[in-house]
Amino acid sequence: MAYFWPAQLDHYQPDAAGYQWISRSGVFDIAATDSEHRELHTAVAAYIWGVGFNSRRSIRWLVRAFTHNRDTVEDNLRRSSEILAADGAVTAYEAMRPGGSAYSKYMGPAYFTKYLFFTGYRDPDAELRPLILDKRVATALRNRGVFGPRARDTDWPGELYGRYLEYCHEQNPGNPEAVEVDLFNEGRA
Repeated sequence: MAYFWPAQLDHYQPDAAGYQWISRSGVFDIAATDSEHRELHTAVAAYIWGVGFNSRRSIRWLVRAFTHNRDTVEDNLRRSSEILAADGAVTAYEAMRPGGSAYSKYMGPAYFTKYLFFTGYRDPDAELRPLILDKRVATALRNRGVFGPRARDTDWPGELYGRYLEYCHEQNPGNPEAVEVDLFNEGRA
């Protein structure tokens, strides 16, 4: 199981409170490596990056996602990356949902969209670059009328993920990530 942990995470200096943090650029750096376990390391780093202050509950899910699917998780991550590169973000999103060809139990959309984001956002040829979709972003999308009032806080169908990506790309074609960050902050309020 030690190979699940990216060595790069051990090199971050603790902050004043003693916590080690990884930045978005740090996760992108891990995603850009050519290591044997790049997809697995990117997934772990993306999860650690996204933990925030709910760490106890989130870390439990992280461990479960990787231990429950120990024999399949790395292949599923690789498969989703291949689908992302060949067929785009929405198809990769659908592949990672329950019943999809790259599904791993305990990895819901709020988590696996982080993985898709870090593995595919910097692809200059992508028509719709993947973005992170979580409860906060969904709340803001409902408030803006992009998602209907009955859209839930999790487990969004691929059609809603596609609508979200199109909205962000229309709002800021050169930097849809900035729209995602604005939505996240808006949904936090």
